[in-house]
Amino acid sequence: MIFDGEKLSDLLTPLDLGWKDRTKVELALMEELVPLLKNRAQGREIAGLNAYE
Repeated sequence: MIFDGEKLSDLLTPLDLGWKDRTKVELALMEELVPLLKNRAQGREIAGLNAYE
């Protein structure tokens, strides 16, 4: 499995935030998503996710 952080940035683009605010929103979102993604992966590695852990 591969997590593409660039796709997350694309998702946040319509919010029209500056880079600092976009980073804060991205980190807050990933804080909630990481446990859910790991649960869905059922122990398999998710490449790219370690940047948010």
